[in-house]
Amino acid sequence: MKSGINLELKHRCEDFAPIRSLLRSINAKKVVVKKQKDFFFKLPPYEGAIVPRMKLRNEGARQTLIYYKRPDFSKQKGASAELALYAVSDKKLFPFLEHALGVKSVVEKKRELWKKGNAVFHLDVVKGVGDIFEIEIQKKTALTKRDKELFRYYADLFVPYLGNIVTGSNGD
Repeated sequence: MKSGINLELKHRCEDFAPIRSLLRSINAKKVVVKKQKDFFFKLPPYEGAIVPRMKLRNEGARQTLIYYKRPDFSKQKGASAELALYAVSDKKLFPFLEHALGVKSVVEKKRELWKKGNAVFHLDVVKGVGDIFEIEIQKKTALTKRDKELFRYYADLFVPYLGNIVTGSNGD
């Protein structure tokens, strides 16, 4: 199982062309374009400000169980997310979780993934939701002051080309 902390921000995006141009200008590299299907599960009631979410992500033959806790995004501010990822090889896990917890929502998307260092940029075309741009600073340990400064730099760079913030998850 992998775990980590992400600093994230998610916005609607009407046009990915200027975003791709900015990504090239900062020497980010396009890594892959892939299709993903996420099954968000219903979790027991949670008392607290940060609601946890759990999803099973399907990417071709690969499956990953993802559990995370992140507050909703607010205007032009990132949110820290605690993550736990578990690579799944047992095809019986989905029917088990579906029976035990129930499926809250299903999100299908085409994801274009770009990277620069520990910064990851997602250009997502989400079925029934629209086009979404996401910035993530990914860490295995605590976020540093430098990570937060880098995140702020990227947010300031891209936000003028973006639409409304997506406060929750695509599964909401």
